[in-house]
Amino acid sequence: MGFRKFMETVLGDPFGTAEIRRLTKENAELAENGRRAIAYIREKTNQLLTTIGTLPLRHEELDDASLIEADPVGIVCQSFEQILEHLREMNGELKLAHDEIQGVFDSAGAAILVLDDTMGIQAFNSRAREIFAHNCEDIRGRRCADLICHRNIPLQECLFNRIMQSRRSEQLNDLECQGRWFNVSGSPIRDRFGDVKQMVLVYTEITEQKRMLEALREKEGIYRLILDSAAELFQSIAPDGSILYVNRAWRDTLGYSDDEIALLSVFDIIHPDSHPHCRELFIRLLQGSRPEQTSMTLVAKDGRPVPLEGSVSCSFRNGRPYATCGIFHLPPSGRRAMAADTPSPAVTHGA
Repeated sequence: MGFRKFMETVLGDPFGTAEIRRLTKENAELAENGRRAIAYIREKTNQLLTTIGTLPLRHEELDDASLIEADPVGIVCQSFEQILEHLREMNGELKLAHDEIQGVFDSAGAAILVLDDTMGIQAFNSRAREIFAHNCEDIRGRRCADLICHRNIPLQECLFNRIMQSRRSEQLNDLECQGRWFNVSGSPIRDRFGDVKQMVLVYTEITEQKRMLEALREKEGIYRLILDSAAELFQSIAPDGSILYVNRAWRDTLGYSDDEIALLSVFDIIHPDSHPHCRELFIRLLQGSRPEQTSMTLVAKDGRPVPLEGSVSCSFRNGRPYATCGIFHLPPSGRRAMAADTPSPAVTHGA
């Protein structure tokens, strides 16, 4: 037995060998834990740096001894705080932009819908809610066909399907919905691959215009009936000389059919002797001259000269000449000539 072992047996542990071994073990464990902590800090710091778009730490730039003193985690935390603050400011600006866009949408007189590629409504303005949802429900997420068209139009005429197929802007006129009429225009919104992911549909209501047009057509029908019942010859001529309308007395007197009239210019049927006078009169009327009394000679379909007397005027729309209007009658000499040219009915003598 050696002297150390003898002393440890007699005195216990006079030199503290066991304590030294314990401390040495603890120091080794602490050193290993320190290395692991440093490695963890470096790994997570690099992960955070990579997330925010910064190059990871390198040992030659920042060794283990100075890593804690440099406090990279604190630096990264400050960077994240700045990023989050920037995001908060950006979100505020985006919300403001969204509110401004919504304000523009809501101020539009037309109804505006934004659809996804499944026909679902993603956004809409107040006019769309007022018209299609009677101003009392949220229509987001509903299908356009179910809400508006109710599947009353063929699939090939559906504006959504046409835009999805053509991938370009399309238009649909005279769409009837819930007793109202619309002209609808649509534009696709494509992703970076060119696929249509959304589209904007604009519904412009034309109900009032359509009612006014129907009323005008009714009045036009009444006016035509009155003019066709008149004994005077009435004609309406466009600024280019084409014949817009003639009444029954005009057609019966000159003998032209509707198909022939559609192909004629008024200067085709003016007698050569009346050409210079009629051209000067026509130009004066288009320049705004007051209604004038005039006489002229037209040429019937069978070649007969037809002398006429009457008044002519010009109507304007938006400051531009729209049509000249003439109301004519046959002078006494013309009526006698027409009567002389009309064959007498055959007389049958009794046996």
